[in-house]
Amino acid sequence: MEYFIFELIFLLFLVCIHFVAKVKLFRSKTEMLLFWGSAFFIGILWDQLAIWRGHWRYADSKMLGINIGFMPLEDFIFIFVVDYAILLAYRISIMLAAKMKK
Repeated sequence: MEYFIFELIFLLFLVCIHFVAKVKLFRSKTEMLLFWGSAFFIGILWDQLAIWRGHWRYADSKMLGINIGFMPLEDFIFIFVVDYAILLAYRISIMLAAKMKK
């Protein structure tokens, strides 16, 4: 449960930054679908394989106990939050660089 709460707090923080900075993440719905589709496909495939092979494990006492395949629900949220944070940081840095050139 602790990990889930941390992820939700961090996601809320990112959403606040997104709205304050007024950043547009995608130019089209197609670009958005390609980004999230590929991010989730690669992330889920990678994590499922790594968990199955025993490369990492999750402490049951820190998780909700909801698994999809080998992955806990929190890992799916983690994939979303990390990709969102990276994309947001990238778009903000481009926006700031453009403002500095003016």
